[in-house]
Amino acid sequence: MEKAPTPHNNLFQLALEHLPNARSMIQTNFPLRVVQAIDLDTLKVETGSFVDQHLREKHSDLLMSAQLRDRQVGSPNEANLVYVYFLFEHKSESDSLTVLQLLSYIVRFWERCARQKIPLRPILPLVVYHGPTGWAAATSLEELIDAHEVFSEFQVRFKFPLLDLGGTSDDEIQGVPVLQSMLRLLKYGRGEQLREKLLDILGLLTGVTSRHEVSLWLHAIGVYVMAVNQDMSAEDLNELVQSVFPTQIEVGSIADRLLKKGREEGREEGREEGREEGIEIGEIIGTIRTLQRLLGDEVEVAMDLRKLGELVLRRKCDELQARLRGRG
Repeated sequence: MEKAPTPHNNLFQLALEHLPNARSMIQTNFPLRVVQAIDLDTLKVETGSFVDQHLREKHSDLLMSAQLRDRQVGSPNEANLVYVYFLFEHKSESDSLTVLQLLSYIVRFWERCARQKIPLRPILPLVVYHGPTGWAAATSLEELIDAHEVFSEFQVRFKFPLLDLGGTSDDEIQGVPVLQSMLRLLKYGRGEQLREKLLDILGLLTGVTSRHEVSLWLHAIGVYVMAVNQDMSAEDLNELVQSVFPTQIEVGSIADRLLKKGREEGREEGREEGREEGIEIGEIIGTIRTLQRLLGDEVEVAMDLRKLGELVLRRKCDELQARLRGRG
């Protein structure tokens, strides 16, 4: 089966691709001297992921670049860049080899630069973790490699700063309101505490002045909660949202809006499948795969779904829709 982006990955990417959130994340997680060296007004998202396909259900990454404040006059833009690499670990337990995997992702990017004959530039890593048990793994290569001090000058020195959401109090989670809201949602989203914490999470968004932005994040919260938390129904969520934003949320259940989203995206994906098996079957397959993403399931390969036949496909699609409606 194809490993689809998880709901955690989707929320993380959505939050940090919004540049004010990314700037705030950098400002609140790196030393002041580092932040002052970067022109955050030039921050932008770089394309591509460096995570192995089979690790996508465990890691998400996002690479960003910015110009240095103290730029070298006459140098090419690439020579004045610094990169920030966010790695999001969304398994429930910390992995002892994360530091090694992170280094391998960074080396892959440098290798790409070398192939394109671009100067190698510094990369600032940050690992974000939201497991409930707290981080217990190495954050530096020196912790992994038990080397006698006589060999120390020949060893690679590499470490990363860590934002362990489970081990960080709510008051210590800093940043602009949207970023705080998203990080707290990642912290509590899967657990029983979400119900009592959600009012505070939603309340942070009252500090956002843009009505459009509030609507965007309320929708993102709805999608995430419905996908990862089995203890909260869409009616519960709607009631909480209405208590904080009585005129902001659309009428109708979140589950219905997610179903509409699933059908629309399924039709889009189905156009590609329809070249081989007819538009209608292609749309059913596309809808199944989209609903599986929304529910946080593994996404079945389209080729495997084609083998099931129309009757089985329709039944599977109906069952997924019923599951999503059941959340509402």
